[in-house]
Amino acid sequence: MNAKIQKVFQIILGLSLVGGIVYGAWLLLNAFVAAVTAASPEVVAAIVGAMATVLVGISAVLISQAHERKRSSEEAHRLKKVEIYQSFIDMISRMIGSSNQNLALKQPDTQELVHYLFKFKADILLWGSPKVIKAQIEFENVSESGDTKKLFMSVNALYLAIREDIGLSNSGLNKMELVKLYLNNDARKELS
Repeated sequence: MNAKIQKVFQIILGLSLVGGIVYGAWLLLNAFVAAVTAASPEVVAAIVGAMATVLVGISAVLISQAHERKRSSEEAHRLKKVEIYQSFIDMISRMIGSSNQNLALKQPDTQELVHYLFKFKADILLWGSPKVIKAQIEFENVSESGDTKKLFMSVNALYLAIREDIGLSNSGLNKMELVKLYLNNDARKELS
């Protein structure tokens, strides 16, 4: 019972304080309006000009700070996304590059790949754009089919979504150029 009385007392005290502040602000505003109406037009013009200058200055500072906070937050998110996507690209590069005799890349074993993809999906759940999530699901669906051309197309679509999500332009990249970066000339011709 004692806790309920304290809670009611705190609410009443809080409402009283808010009421007092509002009443005090009302009295100040009335006094200000009375002083301005009693002043000469030159003084009123000077007061209004000064108030407008102050309000514009404060507004500019507040808008600038809000914009800077938003930009800082977006950059932090972008850096996290780049880290997640870079690890994905590294894994796919290992998978594609392991078939190249000129590279000493080791194909990831099944357990490593399953573990990595599980972690990647958890990461894109929090950090990825809807396009990246949809492209990842399509990549998984196609990878089970065994169709190499469709697999490369889905990887390319995922790469495009990733690039868009971190703010890169995909203008002019429409013929699987992102996947072709990893392939030799014979394999590139087969995809064309």
